[in-house]
Amino acid sequence: MKKAIAFLFALSMMTIAAGCGKTKSDSDSNALKPVDFDSTESTSWQPDPLAPTETESSTEASSETETEASSEAETTNSKPDKPVEIDPLGGGEFTRDEYGAVVFKGDIAGKDDRLLMAAGQALFNSACETNWNYHFGCPYTLDQNTCITNEYGWSYKLITTPGITSLADVKADYCRVFSDRYPVELDEYIEKDGAVYALAPARGGNIFYSASKITAIQSRSEDEIVFTVENYYDGTDLDGSAPYTETDTFSAVISSDGTWRAGKFKLPY
Repeated sequence: MKKAIAFLFALSMMTIAAGCGKTKSDSDSNALKPVDFDSTESTSWQPDPLAPTETESSTEASSETETEASSEAETTNSKPDKPVEIDPLGGGEFTRDEYGAVVFKGDIAGKDDRLLMAAGQALFNSACETNWNYHFGCPYTLDQNTCITNEYGWSYKLITTPGITSLADVKADYCRVFSDRYPVELDEYIEKDGAVYALAPARGGNIFYSASKITAIQSRSEDEIVFTVENYYDGTDLDGSAPYTETDTFSAVISSDGTWRAGKFKLPY
């Protein structure tokens, strides 16, 4: 009898314990819940803070694309700068201005002779062109129907270029390339009644002339460099003789601003 009572008491306690456990599990908010791997409910995840977002990636890509497109457009649409004549040695230490005078960017003290000869060659070429244009042509506009004659009967045409009304105006233009340290002879021009007339003889050049080359520096001072120039001719004017060379002297007069103008000079053709 006692065993039966004890069994019933134990069974009763087990039932009560089971009921209490169920109530606690249902009401405790901190209880672990099983993960349902088959659930279609979305789950929020903490993104990697170092990973680029989609917006940043697309922005960067867009920026790179725009930059590349812009660069390509600039490359395609940009116009090359007007070429500037520089020295043959590639140093870019001097240029020729719009008139033909040579301009150095810095002090020429201590410069290599080859550089100075390259500058001398550029100036010599300008001197040849300028001398020819003023003495055997005319760089100005002429009125062919308005003329005067000198004591030898030579006919001079009226210069109609604005601003050219005196021999001083012509000389000023000529001396943009030639230095006035040496005599400037412009016998092909006559001034009369506030106007200037030009002879413009337009002769032909020496057909046997080939080229001229600055080959050496004879002397050098602070304001002038004297060069040796070799003038080459093909020799066919001497009944089939061999080509020959004539040696001459050319100088560059250096102004205080570093501009070189032609000094001693003889047109080789």
